[in-house]
Formats: sequence, C-alpha cells, structure tokens
Amino acid sequence: MLNQNLEAMAKLLYDYWFVQFDFPNEEGKLYKSSGGKMVWNEKLKRNIPVGWHCGNLFEIAVFTNGLACQKFRPKDDEVPLPVIKIREMHDGISVDTEEVTSNIPESVKVYNGDVLFSWSASLEVMLWAYGLGGLNQHIFKVTSANDFPKSFYYFQLLDYVDVFKKMAEARKTTMGHITQDHLQQSTIAIPDNKDIADRFEKLISPIFEQIEKLQEEISNLTKQRDELLPLLMTGQVSVNSDLVFLYYIRALNQRSMKENVIRAIVAAMQRDLDCRQIAQLKAVLIKELQDVEITESSGDSAKRKEETEDLLSAFISAKKIEGCSIKTLIYYRNTIERLLDIVDVAIHHITTSDIRQYLSMYQEQHKSSKVTIDNMRRIFSSFFAWLEDEDYIAKSPVRRIHKVKTDSLVKEVLSDEQLELLRDNCTNKRDLAIIEILASTGIRVGELVKLNRTDIDFHERQCIVFGKGNKERVVYFNARTKLHLQQYLNERTDINPALFVSLSAPHNRLTIGGVEVRIRKMGRRLDIPKVHPHKFRRTLATMAIDKGMPIEQVQRLLGHVRIDTTLHYAIVNQNNVKIAHKKFLS
Repeated sequence: MLNQNLEAMAKLLYDYWFVQFDFPNEEGKLYKSSGGKMVWNEKLKRNIPVGWHCGNLFEIAVFTNGLACQKFRPKDDEVPLPVIKIREMHDGISVDTEEVTSNIPESVKVYNGDVLFSWSASLEVMLWAYGLGGLNQHIFKVTSANDFPKSFYYFQLLDYVDVFKKMAEARKTTMGHITQDHLQQSTIAIPDNKDIADRFEKLISPIFEQIEKLQEEISNLTKQRDELLPLLMTGQVSVNSDLVFLYYIRALNQRSMKENVIRAIVAAMQRDLDCRQIAQLKAVLIKELQDVEITESSGDSAKRKEETEDLLSAFISAKKIEGCSIKTLIYYRNTIERLLDIVDVAIHHITTSDIRQYLSMYQEQHKSSKVTIDNMRRIFSSFFAWLEDEDYIAKSPVRRIHKVKTDSLVKEVLSDEQLELLRDNCTNKRDLAIIEILASTGIRVGELVKLNRTDIDFHERQCIVFGKGNKERVVYFNARTKLHLQQYLNERTDINPALFVSLSAPHNRLTIGGVEVRIRKMGRRLDIPKVHPHKFRRTLATMAIDKGMPIEQVQRLLGHVRIDTTLHYAIVNQNNVKIAHKKFLS
C-alpha cells in the first residue's frame, strides 16, 4: 500500500507540472494558475506554455529492444544472468527463470532503477528493482535522449501507454502491441529548456529510490510469505511474538548445541569403534554433559557458515569438472542451499532425521511430486557421499534414505488419427513443418529450436541435433517431412539462419515456450488432450518398438544415455504382447 501511495503521489506531482502546467515559475508561483502565457498547439489540440513544443517520445527517450535469448545461452565456463521477461516484470527473478550469458552487450543488461517497458501482451512500464539481468526481446529498456531525466520520460511513457490502451478499448479491439512506429507517431508537450524537467527530477528522485527499495522488500517478503503460509495452514507454526526470531521453518529443526556436540563426537568415532563401543560412548557423553550448557558464539556461527559455503563451493567445482552443465550446477547449488538454510546447523551435525523431515516438509509445503522429492534426495545423496569420500564427514546421513517410489503411470501417445488432425488443421507451412519434424524424428523441443537451416541434409533426409550436455547426434526424417520443410523454407524471405522463426517481422528464432504454446493451442482447438512437443517424442518411441525396432536403436535415435530411460518413454502395445505370448508361450 505504501508503495502504491508513493507512486500515486509522484504521478500527481507529474500531472500538476506537465499536464496542468502548474509547475513553479521563476517567482515560485504556479505557472498556469498565476497567469502564465499559453499558446494553442494544433498537433496537440490544446494550449501549452510559451517555450514548449510538440514532439514525440523519441525526442526524450531511447528504446533498446532485448535479445532473442536462445542465441545467448551460457556456456559451461560463462557466468549466467537471469532473463527478464514479462513474467519477471510481475514476479521478479525466481529459480526457474531462464538464463543467458553475462557476455551479452551492456545495452541489454538491466540494473536496479532502469525503466522497462513491455511492448506486447501486458503493455506495462515499471522501475526495475530485482537485481541484474538480461533483457528479453518483448521488452524495451528505456534510457535518456537529449539528457532528459528519467522521471520525465517515465511518466510521459506511462501516459502514452494509458492513452493507447483506452483507444484500443474504445475501438473494442485487442491491445496488440506497441511498435517503434507507434512510438514515432506519439505527440507530447516538451519544454524547449529542459531545466524544468531537471528540477522535477530533483524533486522526484527520492521517491523513485524509495519505490525501488520497497519493491525489493516486497519481493523478499513475498518469498517468505510463500514459505510460511502452508506451515500456518497445517498448524506447524503459529503467529506469535517469537516468529520473527525463529525465522519460520528453522524453529522446527533447532537442537541444543550439546546434542550437536555429542552427535559430532559419536560420528567422528564411528570408524574406530564397534557398535557396542559407540553406544557406550554416547551414553557416557550424555551422562557427563547432563548439567553442562553449551552455546554457540556469534563468531562460531559466522565461521560455521563460511565453512559450509566453502564445502558447497568445492562440491560444485567437483561436479563441474565431472562435466555437469551450468544449469545443472545451479540446480544442485540452489537445492542444497535451501536444505542448509533451513537445517541451520553445521554440516557434520546434519542427521538422517533432519533430511527426512526436510523432504517431508518441502513436499507438503510445495505440493511437490514424488519425482521432484526423489531428485532432491539424489542431489543430497551426491553431496553427502562426496563429503564422506573427501573425509569431511564420517558417514553420509542420506545412506538410509531410500529411493522414493514413484507412481507408474501409462502416459498417453498420439494416435494416427490425432496426428492427421493436427496436420490438416495447420494454418501455415511453418507449423506443418514443425509437426512433421517432431513426429518423424522424435527430437526434444530444445533441440528443435536450436536447429539451423544448414543442419538439414535433404539428400540423406537427416539432420544434426545437439542434445543434453551438448551431445551431437544424427536423426532422420521421412519423405513427407522433407517435402513440407522444403515448402516452408522456399516461402521464407528472411535471412535468419534459424530453421524455424516467427511468422512476423523481425522473424526471430522460435523459443521453446513459443513452440509449446503454439502446439498446445492447436490441441485445445481440436479437443485433443495434453498435446505438447514431448508427446511426439513418446509417440515415436512407442511406434518404433511397436513395429519391431530393437530397443538399442531406439535408444540411439532418442539420444538416451541409459536404456532404462528409453523404456520409460515407450509404451508396448498390449495386442503385441498377446500375439507374442501365443507365439512363444502357448
């Protein structure tokens, strides 16, 4: 509410100065109200102060378009930046935000305090306050032209977008998107001497700084709320005066320092003593320390956190040497950091019970699937096994946490009729070519959007794709796919090397999200349930096995490292099982 009040106050001041023209004159009086001279402007169809003229937004601001982020994915040795898309403009940066390399041009990097303008979909103008990132192509970063200050072009653009929306509503049409041509045709009142804009900037900049600060705090509080709310609803925590100091979930895992010390001593002696001696040692420690109180000093706490960070960084470095991608490394680090942040004790004090409790709590809080929880268990197992191998701990606490049993569900595939429906209802040659190449090659959608024209060998009816971990493989397509690909490429007039691009200018490379949305919409329109790119891949694997292709060849075709993964994709036709039973066992 405070943030909204500040924005409203800033906008009110802007309206007084630059809409009603009641800015302070040389005598400190309101210009228009005190009789300041006004002249009629034909373009604006209104009176404006003497010494002002009609211009457009390009006179006061520079609009820098973002990147087609698919071209700038971070390599293993590059530092990643989060991609700021329209979703991030609303919700801020999260763990599942896409990434680009930090080696992108400085002009498309976004810093706190930058003005962002989403020119499609939501059509919004905002002050960014969520950290460093790379700009998506559907957003403009707005900077100063002719030394006009930020507050002036921010509110002028805000007014322009508001007028654009109202005009669209009046015409009862969708808002569409704002192009550079639209911005060029804008008409705004601009002072010939920008001194008045500079004075307004001096007045308004403290409000802008406070708005940015509050936006950052709101983002942090929102994350804390999302962590706390499920626990409140299940009664695991209650609202009381101690809540702030307990920091929500950490209260569930607090143990006395004395217990931690006993566990650390017992763990350190496990390799030198047998089970009976370990039990005797633990009993003696409990008895002798019964009346002893042990507390952790602030210096010890800081040292512990520093040691924990060093161990985590060393583990991530080890995984990087093993060949894990940057995306995988970030997933590992984020997953382990969340555990260490909640179970707020030294690493060698973490027990099996702690990890079980954390996994159970996480599943309840986030409504996570069993697959997600098992992935987290595997990451913890890898981390603590590495600590054990490197002699940082005596024994991994994850050893006794077994694989999470996941539901074995028969996943649907596309029938021949459904595939023909999708083909027949494509409204352009590009979508038909996408359907054909997905159906005949079974490639992943991430592999599809990386394809270039030069990757296609029409003579051999094959193409080179780069799968997970940048592994290169050859896939093959049929004659029908060749025909539709050639027809699509022959009608293209752009010079983009990408195989699949957007239908409208500037014909950018399609993104994973773009392909998924397009195919999902086609499925909904035809009332075909759950149509997505991966369903074509599963359909191909099932069809290949159904027609007798050896599973090893299907594995190579799909680019799987383990044959178990291939078996998960393929659904064996029950009729074939019946025929095989009669042939071999009856």
